[in-house]
Amino acid sequence: GLVELGGTCAPPVKERFGQLEGYTKWLLKDEVATALGGRDASRDWMGFRPTLPDALPVIGTSSKVPGVVYAFGHQHVGWTLGGITGRIVADLARGAEPEVDVAPFSARRFDSKPWWRPFASAPQLFPQT
Repeated sequence: GLVELGGTCAPPVKERFGQLEGYTKWLLKDEVATALGGRDASRDWMGFRPTLPDALPVIGTSSKVPGVVYAFGHQHVGWTLGGITGRIVADLARGAEPEVDVAPFSARRFDSKPWWRPFASAPQLFPQT
């Protein structure tokens, strides 16, 4: 990911989304990048902190693209949790059962949450004065 420093009312720098998409496709195998398809720019969003709404990270395999393992959203303890997360990711990548139940960390936990999508229509929490 990328970090932008700009304040709570500053809009995202739109070029960053294209950079992230380009770097992601560059890192992935061609068939995986093709399977992901193109980015829907109308769904681009950014958070003000590296966190998720329920304060838990996403750790697990992609439900759509085989071979993709997610591990993000550790808030401000990413370095602290890096060791155990790395072990879990290694287990998942090689098809082994992790020592930790990763079900609570699945990205699918947000599927039924109306507040998760779309962020673009959410009211502005910090209006400019």
